[in-house]
Amino acid sequence: MIWMKIAVRTLGCKVNQVESDALVGMLAALNPEVVEPGAAADLVVINTCSVTATAEATARKEIRRARRANPEAFVVVTGCYAELAPEQIATLGADAVVPNRSKAELPRVILEHFGLPADPITTPPNEFWGAGERGLYTDRVRAFIKIQDGCNAGCAYCIIPRVRGRERHREWRSVLEEAETLAAAGYKELVLTGVRLGSYAGHPRGVAGLLSELAAVGVPLRLSSIEPEDTGPELLEIIGRHAPHIRPHLHLSLQTGSERLLELMGRRYDTSHYRKLVSSAHELIPGFALTTDVIAGLPTETGGEHRATLTFLREVHPSRVHVFTYTPRPGTRAARLPQVPRAERKRRTRELIALAAELAEARVRPLLGRRTTVLVERVRSGVAYGHTPDYYEAELRGEGLTAGQEVEVVVEAAEGYTLRARPARPVDLKA
Repeated sequence: MIWMKIAVRTLGCKVNQVESDALVGMLAALNPEVVEPGAAADLVVINTCSVTATAEATARKEIRRARRANPEAFVVVTGCYAELAPEQIATLGADAVVPNRSKAELPRVILEHFGLPADPITTPPNEFWGAGERGLYTDRVRAFIKIQDGCNAGCAYCIIPRVRGRERHREWRSVLEEAETLAAAGYKELVLTGVRLGSYAGHPRGVAGLLSELAAVGVPLRLSSIEPEDTGPELLEIIGRHAPHIRPHLHLSLQTGSERLLELMGRRYDTSHYRKLVSSAHELIPGFALTTDVIAGLPTETGGEHRATLTFLREVHPSRVHVFTYTPRPGTRAARLPQVPRAERKRRTRELIALAAELAEARVRPLLGRRTTVLVERVRSGVAYGHTPDYYEAELRGEGLTAGQEVEVVVEAAEGYTLRARPARPVDLKA
């Protein structure tokens, strides 16, 4: 029987992670042992991101590192950067470059390289929807389920439509089947993800209808990032009705608090809509937590518009803000607009990061001394790590903690975005 060591390095979004997991499942014919990136391997797959220039630089570094660490391995590069720059990637040491539009070819390319035939599961067309096709090769506590791919929005600063293509939606019964498979395999939380999750049209009632179907599976559910314009009252009501089984957390991308820039960048909401959405979520979802992301120094952004973003963040008060410095993406409309000087973009980034820390500290202060639950995802050197239902990172110490337990804890301290906690009662070793 073939026995092969494979290393998979996944960069960027959770959609890439789902696709990497699915690929490993499709390579069962190799009888693979999955090893950490950088370890000795016969096959190295690098699933790249290209959302920023920094992401592309990271991809190049990982390709060079993979070749140095495994000079005899078959190195395959795929993902969004492979879609944008296949010729450049080929010069960095990759043996095969498979862009996103041909990602369904990955299993066949790999199996044929090792002299093995493809089969109906590894032969296109497929959308890398999930990891259930060949069984599960991961010990993760949390599983991601991809329900949608591509984007039709065409925001001025974004290259995602170019590298991911038009929107495609997974039929809801297929999602339900995978969720049931993952639940039976022992996963403790399922996360729905997609390039533009809220546009999902594989169920007559969209994401809200899909969540209603999945609630019966019996495993806690979470949504990854969702666009404000795609988030309506029905979705909020369903989350609230099933909270905390459907986790009471939403990541609603803001990008800027400037009305003019939202319109210029092609965003399909305004601050009034965002404000009302957050207010409704707090009313309808017990224990609701908001996280978001903003971009510092969008093209033509004035100092006043930057300050408007700071003011708006204080108003909606997310528990966490992911701050990105704008970098022009070639081929986008925003790249052709007048640019904020790089030094000023960096300065505005620092201001946003400082505010994000201030807001986070204010959010965690009332949690000190309170009880919540933590889903333990991993245990290292006697310390357990996981997330609360409202998606705070948590560290806890206690006897008998193992991955997969959901433990009631008392919050004792906080550092940045991380809660320090202890079990509220002795841990049930049979759990």
